[in-house]
Amino acid sequence: MKNVWLRDIQTNNYIESIRLADAASLKDVAQAANVSVPTASRILRKKNISRFSEETCKKVWEAAEKLRYRPNMLVKGIQTGSTHTIGVMIPPYDSYWSSILYGIHDTLISVDFVPINLWVRHGNNYSSGGPVDDLEQIHRLIDRRIDGVIMWPPITPDFYAHNEELTSRNVPVITIDHELPPEYGADSITTNEEQGAQLVAKHLLDLGHRNIAHLGDIGLDTYSWAQRRRRFFEKEISEVEGTSFFAIEKPKNADGIEFAKKILTANPRPTAVYAATDALARFVYIAAAELGLRIPQDVSVIGFADLDFAAYLMPPLTSLRQKGYEIGRKAAKLLIDRIQGKYTQNALQNIEVDCELVVRGSTAAVR
Repeated sequence: MKNVWLRDIQTNNYIESIRLADAASLKDVAQAANVSVPTASRILRKKNISRFSEETCKKVWEAAEKLRYRPNMLVKGIQTGSTHTIGVMIPPYDSYWSSILYGIHDTLISVDFVPINLWVRHGNNYSSGGPVDDLEQIHRLIDRRIDGVIMWPPITPDFYAHNEELTSRNVPVITIDHELPPEYGADSITTNEEQGAQLVAKHLLDLGHRNIAHLGDIGLDTYSWAQRRRRFFEKEISEVEGTSFFAIEKPKNADGIEFAKKILTANPRPTAVYAATDALARFVYIAAAELGLRIPQDVSVIGFADLDFAAYLMPPLTSLRQKGYEIGRKAAKLLIDRIQGKYTQNALQNIEVDCELVVRGSTAAVR
């Protein structure tokens, strides 16, 4: 390790300093404090330091500060087999997924884990470099010896195709808003769709709505949340005498406004529309305006997620609020528990997080 002389601008004196380009090692700290390397290591990790005198601890800490010592996590990873890094294959797609990322990040760093955030195919509005090969991204994580992976639904087909890349290396996987088949051995965090369906059904039925439509996303394997959302809601409505229900699902990349118009021009026209997402609810708003219909006087509308724009639509959108930050925290906590051996290999976990209905101006009693 090389030293250089720097001028102190306040005293105009030269002082000896460590060259910043040369990282101080644990051995350097031990030599500066005149202790053994194992002693310096234990004190810096604050492991069983009660066995050392206060003077010895102080010398080590001061030496580490003077040398600007930072532990080499690469070496630690080789020694322990754990890099304390987590692959997070979730883009900041909207405010819900952004809040999930905040929850994941805050939970991981609280236990000294670091997220590596990357993703594969996603919406063009969020793409800076075009499509990325899914296997290439998975390999990027594997090459950095991540301890686990958290995925969002659109990436799960890539895991279907390349799950062997992770499972053969015993890398645990958590999916959010989507349950993989048991043979893939992945834990999951999902929204309590049945509870959400009950909240929406009760709200609309209490307002007197009996002819209700649902606008959803088409039944892709990755959209299991959408299928549960429709299925539970249909079940709640069908159990009430005198009600009618029909659903229309929008294929990927299809014009959502046209599908919303199909609902609003049905005969008889539904008095309420439950949209599987706030983004779909926005299509209903546009379609209603183009058809000369008023919300909520002519048709009530409910969305799902309570995204950041929901409260600013005209009128403000009634929506089921998903607790993204809590979901992110639970996903990270579940993954850490899995990594640390809290669950047996075959005891797959699925944690459901409740949602809450936020009533605004887009729903009203039937006129």
